[in-house]
Amino acid sequence: MTAKQNAERYDVVVIGDVFCDIATMPVRDYPERDRQMGCEFMHSIGGQAGNCAAACASLGLKTALICKTGTDVLSRWIIFELQKTGVKCFATTSEKEEHPGITVSISFEDGSRSMLSDRGANLDLKEEDVDFELLRKTSFVMRAGHWNTEGLFMANKKILGFAKSAGVYTGVDIGWSAYRGWTARARQSVFDFLPSTDFLFVNEAEIKGLSAKEKGVEGEHELLEKGCRNVIVHRGANGSSWVSRDFEVSCPAFNVKPISPTGVGDVFNAGFIYAFLRGREAEECLKFANACAATYISKKRLGNVFPTIKEVENLYK
Repeated sequence: MTAKQNAERYDVVVIGDVFCDIATMPVRDYPERDRQMGCEFMHSIGGQAGNCAAACASLGLKTALICKTGTDVLSRWIIFELQKTGVKCFATTSEKEEHPGITVSISFEDGSRSMLSDRGANLDLKEEDVDFELLRKTSFVMRAGHWNTEGLFMANKKILGFAKSAGVYTGVDIGWSAYRGWTARARQSVFDFLPSTDFLFVNEAEIKGLSAKEKGVEGEHELLEKGCRNVIVHRGANGSSWVSRDFEVSCPAFNVKPISPTGVGDVFNAGFIYAFLRGREAEECLKFANACAATYISKKRLGNVFPTIKEVENLYK
């Protein structure tokens, strides 16, 4: 079914990357060269857009996902798993790449991680794969996985601008620039769409990468000067912040044992979108998003591990 044939309205439409994630349970360190070390693997939905969409649906938001996959068994598995969480998938098939994005993530006992990624069919996601009429039928458009979907670089401004003109809230999570580095051209690919962005989700390393002046914490305000209306900062164990021209609010993280940090920022984004659409105040939006992230990071990846409202409320208690 195409978006034009679909008359449903959604709470959120997510546009971007999907991956098959293969992650380890926490290990102490890498093995030495030419050595083998036993560990436990977990297999799950991945990608910034895939994770965010699945988490939104798990929280009860009516969610659609625009993405691109390949033709292999992993591609079919990803769509099946997304549909099981309640996501309505508007997925096109790449004629160039038979496999979807694939990431192998090594998690460490200190809560950090290292990743190896193949972007696969995500690189083939283009403007013609986005049915703009679908963007009129939602309350929030979330553009996730910027660096993994280079085929949308020239269309991002148009997509977000169209959503804004339709009275829809817009959000973007760019992720780490692993492939291009923080060159002037790479930064400009982000600056181009900031005037059409209501919420930019970033971590502290990404703020530093985007800041040509290397201002550190002042980088949030530099992004606001470039047109973004709100900057939502993932601060890991230090919680999160909401920075706008009018106010700055921070909220501490919940104290939980990290099991698998991969995708936790995407789940935070979903929690924030849920709380914002429910009309919660700034600090409560951050607290709810932090609780979603804490619920997710402290779970072993077995089946659908995306947080539910009940699980988040239990963490509050």
